[in-house]
Amino acid sequence: MPLEGRKPKSGDLIEIDRGFYKHWGVYVGDDSVVHLTDVTGMSGLGSSNGQAVVKKQHIKRVVGNCNYWVNNKHDKTLHVYPVSRIIARANKRVGEKRTYQVFADNCEHFANEMRYNTARSDQADRAVGAGIGTLIAIGLGTLALFIGHR
Repeated sequence: MPLEGRKPKSGDLIEIDRGFYKHWGVYVGDDSVVHLTDVTGMSGLGSSNGQAVVKKQHIKRVVGNCNYWVNNKHDKTLHVYPVSRIIARANKRVGEKRTYQVFADNCEHFANEMRYNTARSDQADRAVGAGIGTLIAIGLGTLALFIGHR
């Protein structure tokens, strides 16, 4: 369910609250979101073998029962592509398989790259800054958190 505000418009970034982390996607219109997700469909976590795929899915499928909101937080500091170009770039990547790296190539990196041509993840940067060393995959869909000391 959308929180605090407006429904997404084409080209908007949506942030989905998954509790432990936030999942990100690009709203491309027609109730569809393009996002980087685990090859098994577990949005945002990356699979145990580190593989991910760019998918275009109905917003309800991506969001599930989680809260979400429009978050174009870098619009005042980064160049925003025209909406038609954001949508074209995102749609062109659908089906692309990638290596998922939680701190270097995650769903937030992907979404920001589509809108701003800058792959960045504030949540990954905050985690590294807080001293979180890595997320380690243990078996299928199970993650252990390693907290390092700075």
